[in-house]
Amino acid sequence: MDHTAGIEAAASRIESVTVKTPLHTAARGNVLFKREDLQAGGSFKIRGAANKLLAGDESASRNGVVTVSSGNTGRALCALRAKFPVPVHVFVLDQCEAAKVGHLKRAGAAVHMAGRSFFAAGVRAREFARAHGMLFCSSSADWEFLYGVATIGLELHRARPDLEVIYVPIGGGGLAAALGTFYAGLRGTGRPHIIGVQSARSRPVYEHFHHGRILSTPRATAAACLEGEPEAGAIILDIGRKVLTDVVVVTDDEILEAVARLARVGVLVEPGAAAGYAAYLGHANAADPSGVILTGTAIVPEDLGHTPVAEP
Repeated sequence: MDHTAGIEAAASRIESVTVKTPLHTAARGNVLFKREDLQAGGSFKIRGAANKLLAGDESASRNGVVTVSSGNTGRALCALRAKFPVPVHVFVLDQCEAAKVGHLKRAGAAVHMAGRSFFAAGVRAREFARAHGMLFCSSSADWEFLYGVATIGLELHRARPDLEVIYVPIGGGGLAAALGTFYAGLRGTGRPHIIGVQSARSRPVYEHFHHGRILSTPRATAAACLEGEPEAGAIILDIGRKVLTDVVVVTDDEILEAVARLARVGVLVEPGAAAGYAAYLGHANAADPSGVILTGTAIVPEDLGHTPVAEP
């Protein structure tokens, strides 16, 4: 499969509905931040959602689009409604934060509470989409979605081909798998190490990467989104094992310290989005030019009226 062609096609499709997010240099350290927190919809997920809608079954998408989401994929689909005015149905877990559920409803989504398991929620969402002739949009089981997300790597490589390490926060693992896929497709030497970063208290991707299976039941954590078992049909865990250099874990305290450092310079990200920065602070060699993906804002830009742009 020619992943590079798929990623380049995605970049062309989505350029009119997404933002080429900026790179900001930290005040201290040899690190650059890829500011996906400034992306439309508040996170990188809009890249994948836009590519899926533009590359998907047009007749199905006219009937509506269905997803399973802990918040950000649903927010992304809602943000795209100006261009794709179709019904959006979001299946969320019962433990999803009330603020995220409220935002989805205000943005026009029909929200379906789907129990406490991503796997079961995915089955229910697929059945709903099939029964109503709607497009199912998966952030973990669909190459078109991953190709859209992988355009982050395309932008990053064009701007800074000299990066030696890139730290990528992991919730479900789709972003890390997408970036790893892009960089694995580059010819020649000099590819950066792609390091996935997950909360030590919720680490299914870490366990699958190192042991080939999920060993523990993720515990609730205030510092990172709890996703637990993968969605039905997920492909991202196996992709990640092939294309990532490593997956590491950070503590809640390390994540919250990274959030606080960013907030002091006006960069407001949700805790899980700062996991990559937490790993950089704890593990980086200061001599290596590094990239950190800031994956999502703590406050949706449309609600804020503006988003502060600062240099951490």
